[in-house]
Amino acid sequence: MTIDLIGGGSLGLLYGGKLAAAGVEARIWCRTAEQAKELNSKGILIRNAAGDCCIRAVPGTFAAGTLEEFAPAWSQKPGRWMMLMTKQKDTEEACLMSAAKLLGDKQAAGNPPGVVCFQNGFGHMERLQKILPGWPLYAAVTTEGAKRTASHEVVHAGAGTTWIGAGGERLDGRNEKRLEDLAEMLQNAGFSAVLANDMDSRIYRKLLINAVINPLTALWNIRNGELLVSDVRLQAMRQLLDEALAVYDAYGIPWEEDIWDQILDVCRATADNTSSMLKDVQDGAETEVDWINGAIIALAQKAGMRAPAHELIAALVKGLSIREE
Repeated sequence: MTIDLIGGGSLGLLYGGKLAAAGVEARIWCRTAEQAKELNSKGILIRNAAGDCCIRAVPGTFAAGTLEEFAPAWSQKPGRWMMLMTKQKDTEEACLMSAAKLLGDKQAAGNPPGVVCFQNGFGHMERLQKILPGWPLYAAVTTEGAKRTASHEVVHAGAGTTWIGAGGERLDGRNEKRLEDLAEMLQNAGFSAVLANDMDSRIYRKLLINAVINPLTALWNIRNGELLVSDVRLQAMRQLLDEALAVYDAYGIPWEEDIWDQILDVCRATADNTSSMLKDVQDGAETEVDWINGAIIALAQKAGMRAPAHELIAALVKGLSIREE
């Protein structure tokens, strides 16, 4: 079974490295030729939270190339699965540079690979259906903690669970068998992978958690656990959550009564983690705030209301990335 991973970021390296080390034929498709060259020459090094080497995928046990090289490579040797590991803001562009170039391929038209989307937020599945019409799309939500520290190195900051499902609908027999094979492959590589029939609720729950934790850590330049050290920070978290829940109620999205406790538990479990939004701010990169808090704002507008706290937090985070011209 050949697995194509689109994106050489933290998740791409974590999943690609563990799959390759477990003997799966993995191909990692990167944005730059420099990273692909480094991966092919050095392999993938996965360190634990203490910084010790725990898994190494040596050169030759996997392949790496650029996004532009994906389509011709797939035509020569089709893959069964494609895992989209890019951030939401980069997903459509990455798809257009890679998978979309297979739309005229007879082999892909007759038996396209299953596409598993690991993005935060929501709305990307509908956009990807337009880019890849007729392709089987699946949603994934993961709580794996990963941080890329070099082009070929990643720190596995915390083990989690990966839920995979059809997104918006229940799995039928064919889809379920197909995903069972994928879940088994991930489990053999050391991941906790579970099939789920409630992917929409999981996606909306993760959106709530990210919309509360990520922007505040980015603004205050703190790790996740530091959100819990003062009442002022907790009050800001609660304000963002309560406003988001009001939006969910107006839009008709169900939520769990213990969601506040779940958010606190995530902060404790990932206390030493740097959120992806804070990492983007530190790197001077565009953040995903428009796809996280912006998603809450968009839902509010569709429900005929506003989400002023999320509007403000989104503007403040975007302001952090502005550079003087």
